[in-house]
Amino acid sequence: MTTIAAATATAAPTPEPSASVQSGFATPDKEAQLQQKLAKSKPVIATYKGKKIDLSKGWQGAQACSEIPSGEVYCYDTPEQADRALAAMLPAATDARSGDTSAKITGELSPTAISDCAYGWVCLWEHSNYTGRRLQWSAGGTKQLSDWDFRDQASSGCVNRNMGGALVYDARTALPDPYMALGNPGCYNFATASYPTGGTWNDKADYMEM
Repeated sequence: MTTIAAATATAAPTPEPSASVQSGFATPDKEAQLQQKLAKSKPVIATYKGKKIDLSKGWQGAQACSEIPSGEVYCYDTPEQADRALAAMLPAATDARSGDTSAKITGELSPTAISDCAYGWVCLWEHSNYTGRRLQWSAGGTKQLSDWDFRDQASSGCVNRNMGGALVYDARTALPDPYMALGNPGCYNFATASYPTGGTWNDKADYMEM
């Protein structure tokens, strides 16, 4: 398995836009371990507008969902609402360098782009320019994206954690699962990331290990 670069735990690194990613195939042993973890996954219940919703059945109009370290999941109408709620619930997530919940970078494809992924988090977006629905986690683990209604729907992502990266997998029946290694800190356009057997990683992510 590809080793992922790690940032120091004492600094709030700025995630850099990355032109390419490392890709490969999970070994049979690794895939077996991952499948054991995925077998234990279950639909994700989130709080949205004061009600509980099953994300595996859809987001009910929400545009941003966050899993906080306790394991609770909250969804919001806009990414801006999610950012404000995150700052209120988890003040430690504030980027000490900017006083904001994100590390600002200019020159990206949209005004928000990379700046929307708060320090300490891994984020996925629906579109390749870091827009559309945004899904983010702060706690490590193996994430079954179908439980989050995000399977085959991720087109860009950022890793902005204190340490460690993330591995994105495409689940294939009776064939080795390809993976894409997302280094930390970094942001990636899946529509330009090369897939091991040709094409790109756009809308191919099925589960993720972080």
